[in-house]
Amino acid sequence: MADSPFIVDVTRENFESVILHGSMQGPVLVDFWADWCEPCKSLMPILAKLAEEYQGGFTLAKVDTEAEQEIAGQLGIRSLPTVKLIINGAVADEFTGALPESDVRAFLEKHIGAPAVPEGGLLETAQALAEQGQTEQALQMLREAQAAEPENGDIAIALGQMCMATGNYDDARQCLSILSEADAKKPEAVKLKGVLALSDADDSSRDEQSLMADLEKDKGNSEAAYLLGVKQALRGDTDSAVTTLLNLMMRDREYGDDAARKTAISLFESMGEDPQVSRYRRKMASMLN
Repeated sequence: MADSPFIVDVTRENFESVILHGSMQGPVLVDFWADWCEPCKSLMPILAKLAEEYQGGFTLAKVDTEAEQEIAGQLGIRSLPTVKLIINGAVADEFTGALPESDVRAFLEKHIGAPAVPEGGLLETAQALAEQGQTEQALQMLREAQAAEPENGDIAIALGQMCMATGNYDDARQCLSILSEADAKKPEAVKLKGVLALSDADDSSRDEQSLMADLEKDKGNSEAAYLLGVKQALRGDTDSAVTTLLNLMMRDREYGDDAARKTAISLFESMGEDPQVSRYRRKMASMLN
């Protein structure tokens, strides 16, 4: 946080340049806090997150009231946390207490609008945030975009992918369910559908070692073979997964109402445009002929 260009610790020495002069160039959100103040500690990360999200839309100026009592007294601070929005050298608005993020967002949007989407587009920005570990921020950005454009299939697919990556499987399914017929055929949607199907088929109570041990005792254990193939697929060992599932398909086509073949197809879908998929599909076709 200290390294952020959008967050500044305010002292008597830089008060004028950061808050008075700085607010003539752009909005300055001044956070008055103290180390002993527990609500201050819960509000701080929200303000810091929004400062990064706005990318210069406002400057977050932090005032430690214990170290800078003169500044706190000059601005009439009587309770903590207190947050003041300074625009053009004057207080435009303020609030006290540790508000939830949604309320702080509404406070900012009332005066300075929503954060601009950086060049590169919404989807690219959300992906970049996720890659930086800011998954919740990326999810919120996509949820808001999807609410604003419910018929935008690309946003719904991207939100579904993000939900899937964070374990929100039900939300990912909901994203797929609202797609138009055309959007549902897009490679990204088909891939998401395949990954979801594999996750649904998994039995989290079993691990690969115990399944392999069961198969060593009984090579005809169809359930163990099926669950092993699913787990191999989920961890990315596609060669092993295809071999396991197709062997089961040939040996016990009746298991789970042709579950091995159906799950193999889900695996192919989850691989997207991987060139290996064509080879696997040909292998399955030759076994069925």
